[in-house]
Amino acid sequence: MRSRTRPSSHGFTLLELLATLAILGIVAAGGALAWPRIEAALQLEAGAHQVAADLHDTRVLAIASATRARLAFTRGATSYRLEHADDDGAYRLTARRVLPRGLSIDDVNSGGDLVFSARGNAENGTVVLADRRGMRASLRLNQRGRVTIDRGRW
Repeated sequence: MRSRTRPSSHGFTLLELLATLAILGIVAAGGALAWPRIEAALQLEAGAHQVAADLHDTRVLAIASATRARLAFTRGATSYRLEHADDDGAYRLTARRVLPRGLSIDDVNSGGDLVFSARGNAENGTVVLADRRGMRASLRLNQRGRVTIDRGRW
């Protein structure tokens, strides 16, 4: 008597394919729901690093030109100004920078300006960026010109 054996199958069954597609659909839906939060966090991170880089560049400009330089912030604005002092001590616009989409300047101390001396020393100051969800990034500038970034919800 001959035994009947199934021929070997090298593919997937329809049930296996449907289960895989269902799992992929669930994962994709979860990713789509999380995307706005992820994008907002990335925008906040980009904005904080943009301001930190501009603080560094402004310090370098102050040292290189042997003049005072500053970043000027306005509470509630979505942009800020980079300025340097001329020979008369008046500040002139160097550049205007726009924050990434969805960010604004939530708070700033030191009169709204973070100022560097001709030697690169700074006045202590803090600027806080916020997104629409209430997440914030705080940039603290110390007297040596070092920038520290703190993130969170407060």
